[in-house]
Amino acid sequence: MTGSTNHIRYLTREEIDISKWNNCIRNARNGLIYAYSFCLDAMAENWSALIEDDYSRVMPLTWNKKFGFHYLYQPYFTKTLGVFGNGSIPFEISRFLHAIPKKFKLWDIDINEKNFISDNNSNIRLKQHARTNYFLSLHQTYELISFQYKRLAKRAKKKATENLLQIDRSVNLSSVIQLQRLHYSSKQPGIPVHVYDKLMLCASLLSKNKQAAAYLALSPAGATLAWYLIFIDQHFVYSVLGGSTEMGKKTGAFYLLTDAVIQDYAETEKIFRFEGSDIPGIAFFNALFNPVPVEYQHIKMNRLPFPANLFK
Repeated sequence: MTGSTNHIRYLTREEIDISKWNNCIRNARNGLIYAYSFCLDAMAENWSALIEDDYSRVMPLTWNKKFGFHYLYQPYFTKTLGVFGNGSIPFEISRFLHAIPKKFKLWDIDINEKNFISDNNSNIRLKQHARTNYFLSLHQTYELISFQYKRLAKRAKKKATENLLQIDRSVNLSSVIQLQRLHYSSKQPGIPVHVYDKLMLCASLLSKNKQAAAYLALSPAGATLAWYLIFIDQHFVYSVLGGSTEMGKKTGAFYLLTDAVIQDYAETEKIFRFEGSDIPGIAFFNALFNPVPVEYQHIKMNRLPFPANLFK
């Protein structure tokens, strides 16, 4: 144990009781698949944690080190983290923020939608701004859910059907991740190559428990037009990654894939997390399926010394 504040302990990865950790995430009213130890092991460069009492609430701290400075960051393909646990939700997390060790000179992370920060926190120079995700309830029948799609989504799905596009649900996960890497590496140059290997490891671990699935949209000739990777847990279906070729965009292929996922998980009592972006085009696409916008917070803190603090 390397630190303690008001019953909140800071533990390194090696000190964490993994059984208690995963039980906390599994039973948490705001648990997310990203926060399980094996997902963190796969996706984060490094992680440690804050633990309240006997794992009643936990906060993973995903971190890295550069130029001698430790910093907290949000791993790629891991939408939000923050504090997880039982009790009333949403819950205020300032106590956890104050317990983060001072060696982490920079924070640049997203906290989940059931966390909020009410304190001023001016003493830690915290900045926060709202981001938007989109949630679609899958409690109803597919017919009722799809009836509520916006007109453009219905038209695009119809176009895909008229173009005789087919859905392949038997594709392996690595093929879909490789397609994303091949088609989007130039559009997303900030994502390091090894991140796709990390995602493959995470997806492989989840697939053993049938918690990951991949989809392709194919032309009548069998050409790949679009692809989709999802994760699944007891509460949510997660949109992890997806994309289209230029022909796929013209034929409505990704609309057809999104509709296929919704159809497969309708009447499951789950919620489809679009894990969307504030990028206008992506937000516009997500909104066409008539989901509910859900706000979460991005938080930043910079205690880097001059002149390093000017670069972040």
